[in-house]
Amino acid sequence: MDFFYVIKRMDSISIQPFLFIIIFFSFQPSISLEICSTLCGSQTIRFPFRLIDQPQYCGYQDFKLSCKFQETTQDVTILTFPYAGHFSVFHIDYAQQVLQLGYSVGCLPRILLQGLNLSGSPFMSVNTQSYTFYNCSTMVQYPGVLKIPCLSGFNFYVVAIPTDGYTPSTSVCLEIAKVMVPMSTDWWEDGMTLGWNQPDCRWCESHQGTCLFENVGAGLQVGCDSAIKHGLPSSVRDALVFGLGISLMCLIAVISCVKLNFTEGQNHPNPEILMTHPRSTPGSTKGLDRQTIDTYPTTLLGPSRCLPNPRDNIYSICLCEYQANETLRTIPNCSHYFHVDCIDQWLKLNATCPECRDKFEEPSPVAPTLSSLMPVVAFFTLIYVL
Repeated sequence: MDFFYVIKRMDSISIQPFLFIIIFFSFQPSISLEICSTLCGSQTIRFPFRLIDQPQYCGYQDFKLSCKFQETTQDVTILTFPYAGHFSVFHIDYAQQVLQLGYSVGCLPRILLQGLNLSGSPFMSVNTQSYTFYNCSTMVQYPGVLKIPCLSGFNFYVVAIPTDGYTPSTSVCLEIAKVMVPMSTDWWEDGMTLGWNQPDCRWCESHQGTCLFENVGAGLQVGCDSAIKHGLPSSVRDALVFGLGISLMCLIAVISCVKLNFTEGQNHPNPEILMTHPRSTPGSTKGLDRQTIDTYPTTLLGPSRCLPNPRDNIYSICLCEYQANETLRTIPNCSHYFHVDCIDQWLKLNATCPECRDKFEEPSPVAPTLSSLMPVVAFFTLIYVL
């Protein structure tokens, strides 16, 4: 009875808004992970980086990358600096916040001699070392001496030597300049390693989380995907949310179907059902339960033995007048009075008044409130927070 009553009451308590809220907030934290993460060649592009054709919420403005199509090889990821030009991205280490670059259009040592200008970008040299560049008439053979092929010619050699190391003879080599070089294993062959400090996602990455904007379109504050932050891998979290969401929708579909059938059954009774389960009659054995009978009011008859209706002074079952100090029970629907012991036995077998034969129903259960749906909402909110 209570289950079908709750289903019937769902006409006035719509659960569609709750379903929308649950699904929206369950999947909202995964915007960066599910939509923004992409590939360019073999390089994964994700927050704080984004490709130039991706939405702004996928990454920072100064971390825009482009993907250059290659017919015969893998596509190349390109990072463009305001003053230094275009660099190929070989690798991005999101945990250490460093990236390995190559100069796309030629000779990085020439750019270093002219002065590498990284202003206007969030990137900086991770580790630098001072090198002295020399123009030598013959090739200098000494440990630590690096030949710079892109600056050397047919009859001269440009070399770079650590400033605090070997100094070649001035009769063979002329000093060009001292330069702070961003250290890399192959910087003299156009390789360079840079890093960034902001946004700082190292803690999130070290905890296998996913860094992303806390509030899309409302500032640049970053946060960590909460479900992953507490130790759940993204695949497990997504499968959990998806499975629970599907289960909830199936439950809603079943309840809605049962509700519809129940409502239609009330509005258009099935004759077969009526024949199988006839309505209670005076001779029917379907009565009321003890809990319902006890809700009917009782009256202690005073010395005057007066009742509101003089005809009620004679009990219709035993045809005896009521005596003083006797306890009577009243039928709420028709206000007829009867001896408690007699009417209780009658009501156990019949759902009608012995006097007027009026049939009455059990008291309606207390209508559920929105709080009855709060455990479901609280459960999915907990999944979202975890």
